[in-house]
Formats: sequence, structure tokens, C-alpha cells
Amino acid sequence: MVLLLVMAFNQAKSQTIDELIKSNRKNLSDLYNSRGATLPEWAYSGEVDEGDLQQVLNDYEANVGLLLYTHEQDTLKIFLIDKLGKTLKHKTVIEKETLINNINSANQWFSNIASTRAPLKRGSKASSTNKRDKANHKKAYEDISKTLLPFTDQLKTFDHLIIVPTLNISILPFAALKLTEDEFLIDRLSYSIAPSLYEIMVNHHMKGNRGIYDNEVQYNFENALFVANPEFPNDSKWKFPSLPGTEKEVNYITSKLDSSTYTKLIGKDATLSTIKKNICEYDLIYFATHGISQEIDPLDNSFLVLAENADQSFLTARDIQNIRHDCLLNADLVILSACQTGLGQSHSAGLIGLTRAFQIAGANHVLMSLWSINDTETAKLMSLFFDNLMKGGELMPHEALRQAILTYKNEINYNPNYWAAFSIFGIVY
Repeated sequence: MVLLLVMAFNQAKSQTIDELIKSNRKNLSDLYNSRGATLPEWAYSGEVDEGDLQQVLNDYEANVGLLLYTHEQDTLKIFLIDKLGKTLKHKTVIEKETLINNINSANQWFSNIASTRAPLKRGSKASSTNKRDKANHKKAYEDISKTLLPFTDQLKTFDHLIIVPTLNISILPFAALKLTEDEFLIDRLSYSIAPSLYEIMVNHHMKGNRGIYDNEVQYNFENALFVANPEFPNDSKWKFPSLPGTEKEVNYITSKLDSSTYTKLIGKDATLSTIKKNICEYDLIYFATHGISQEIDPLDNSFLVLAENADQSFLTARDIQNIRHDCLLNADLVILSACQTGLGQSHSAGLIGLTRAFQIAGANHVLMSLWSINDTETAKLMSLFFDNLMKGGELMPHEALRQAILTYKNEINYNPNYWAAFSIFGIVY
């Protein structure tokens, strides 16, 4: 079987979207070329053989599987590939817009909760959801679990799942999708959201003949950046509530580190100009602030909020991906402990937004949020994540997030609205 690395795009998309998609692939090619990758023929033909994917999976000592989604001609196609080269296939007839709307509704089942992190446009009020809408969102979540995970028995055998999404599938909390009535996917395995098959194959090719991935990975940060609760602008069209929990979050994490190994920017010190000045030097970048992601013009209308005046405080997705023109990010991991940073504009090969922008700028992994959750609860979950991250181990950094979620779920709050909001975008180690 031959799979397309970059799926055929819907011709009905506007010219603006087509240009974004074309630009995105060129940006990724430029990124890998800048890293010294000599790309093989499949990188240009757009096709990869199933056997090549098996070789990728065999790079891991752990039992890693590949779950691939494509959508064309009103049909959702799902492929599950294991290390032996066995492929399970499933088809569901569903129109593209119906699938997108069902996924958005399922996300809303989780996101419509009280939040101390959600920013609002000035003069607006937080929207409320009536009982009928809630029932529809819940049904969408239950239906989408069955639609996207048809191989529940087989999935239970894996240690980790590499998910290659299409359209807006990546905004779903796979951690909270059900394998059985009483078992979530996260109870069984960790997972990662891969940017595309293209990135998986390039990562494999660049790795060369170094053998399988190391059994244990240890993070040793020597120059980390932590940004928390900036002094938000008061002259913007947006109203940004203070986030005191983010200071506790960052202070807890940095208390475990040698003070010579990090820079911490809080309040009025967390300015856009200061952060952009040295952003490529850091080996970990941690933003605990407000984030905005929008479908319309996602490169300019999706941003992280920092300290300074009005729009001068916004670090946009365009700003982020354009960093590569000056330098590549040294950070293996970027943590976006902010609202809805995993959202954006959907197309056949995924989403365009903040997370993809950091990847284009050079980051290998980006922890992203799928909705806004309570400031205090986010701090608890992120502290657990960092504790597990510093322990290191197999399947990093995704297993660190899984262990944090399991601890939070079993010891603090079982409600997935609070623990399923974060996923990691990038290829697992």
C-alpha cells in the first residue's frame, strides 16, 4: 500500500488557504534543509510505502503503533499500522463539514466549563450553554469516540500511538476518548499528535543509521525560559484577567532547578521585545499566559499575550514561524500553558496556528491546550507534568504527560474536563 504524505487539498478552499498550505510545506522543507537533511525521493513525490512506515515503528523498543486519518470523497479512512507491518483499515461515509462540526461539538463538551483563564473581547460576556446544546455536545463526543477508534481491542496492545490527523481531528482530547465504557485511552497508552507523515519520515531519515531510539531519555535543561502572568495590556480590544496561578506554577517548577539554568519573566518583565531578543538561545520555552487562536487569518489572529501596550504585546503565529529567518529555536520542547493554543484553521493535512508555527520555527515538541481550563487546576497538572518530565524515561515527553494525567485523574479530579485539555504535538522519542 502506498500512502500520500501530503493529502490532496479541497479545490473549494479559498486562495488564501491554498497559499497557506503551500507555504507551510515549503517552510517545513526549508526547516529540514537547514538542519542538514538531504531528503530522499519520497519527500518530493509525496508518496511513502507501507514498509517504510514499518521501519519507522521498528525504531522504538516500545510497542508503538501508527494511527492515520484521511478524508476524501465524503469518506473518512482510518489506518492502524503496527511494527510487524500489519495494517487494519476502516471506512466511514461522512461529509467533511459534518465531521468537522461533530469534532467541534465534541470539543465543546469539554470546553464549556467555568474558566479563570479565558480572555474575552471588551464589552462581551462569557457565553452560556443550554441543556439541549450540552446534550448534543455529549452525544457528539460519544459518537466521535466510536468513529475515530474502531480498533479498540488492538489499540490496547500498544504502549504508544502516533496519531496523524486530518482536518480538525487534532483538537480532540484523545486522552479522554473511550476504549471501553469504563476505560479511557490514556489509561492504556500514551499518544502523540504528529504534524504529518512527511515529518515522521523526515525525522526517521535524518536519524539515519543510529539504531533504535534510546530506551531512556533524560532532560537536562541548561538555559530555560519561563514566562508567567505578564502585565497584560489594558488598552486592547481584549480583556485579559490576571493569572496568579501561573506564577505559582512556574515558581514551583523553577524551585527544582538551579537558578543559573533558567530565566524567569513575570509581570511587567515579560515583554514581547525581551522574549524575542533571546528566544532562539533557550533549550526549553515555557509560556504560562493567555492565548488566542482563531480560524480566520490564523497566522495574524492567533497569538500569545505578553506585557507591553495593546497589539505590541501579541506574539503572533506569523511572528513565531518567521523566527526561522534569523535563527532556529534551540528548544526541543515548547510548553504552551495557555488557552486553546492547539486550535487554528483546519485543512486536509491538519491545523495552521500557534502549535504548527513553533514547529516551523524549529521546536521538536509543543505541548498545546485544546480549551481553557481553571488557572489553579492547570498549575497542578503542569507541575505534575514537569515532575515526570525531569524523571525522564521512555516515550518522552508524551509518557511524562500521561503519568501526570493519571496522577491528577486518580488523586485530584476524575473529571476529564480538567485533565484532558493538553496534548503534545511532535514525534515521540
